[in-house]
Amino acid sequence: MKKIVPLFLLIGIIVSTSCSHRYYPSFFDQQTVNHHLIAVLPSEIIFSGKQPKDLTEDQIAKIEEEESKAFQQSLYSNILRYANYGRYYMFVGVQDINKTLNTLSENQISIRDSWKMDDKKLAALLGVDAIVRMQITQKRYMSDYASYGVTVARDVIHETPLNRLPIPGSLGKTEDIYAYCSVISNSVTLWNNHYRNAANWNNPSNIIIENITDNFGRNFPYKRRK
Repeated sequence: MKKIVPLFLLIGIIVSTSCSHRYYPSFFDQQTVNHHLIAVLPSEIIFSGKQPKDLTEDQIAKIEEEESKAFQQSLYSNILRYANYGRYYMFVGVQDINKTLNTLSENQISIRDSWKMDDKKLAALLGVDAIVRMQITQKRYMSDYASYGVTVARDVIHETPLNRLPIPGSLGKTEDIYAYCSVISNSVTLWNNHYRNAANWNNPSNIIIENITDNFGRNFPYKRRK
């Protein structure tokens, strides 16, 4: 019986720290029957919470835009990775992201502008039937070094024989990460998936976000049985 309790606790921690939900309307097949090409847009990146003191607002904005393109590439790659996977294949093409970025640049649309631009206008400009948006919010609490120190202190307290105080498992996390991915056509959301997790010094945000884009790619719609 004693061995069962930690298992339940572990399950509870996993459920509370990692969560994914999908929206997949019944009319998806009807709305996409004539779709042939989609485009993955630069990801919207939002940093919030306690930011590093040695970074200016301009530097943070530059980091957001660089990560925007990096996560666009990650999502694009994972969509293609699972395009012909197992018993399913994807019945639409995905526009090369270099073409997407070049088209935006040629029309004087910055990375940041694309985050808020009208979906219908963007789809027409890019010559696609639907666009794929991803938004990632990283709410920062502390640095990796601080997280490591808190984790070590927590472990020491846990090992103290006389300790009877409950200590939250989330203590020591560096940030909460919220991610949303949507397929939009004619100003209608045809599919949405959102994901939440927490990072710490031993489970950094870049690994979590790569796992998130992998999750989005694996569950991406436009699939038919072979």
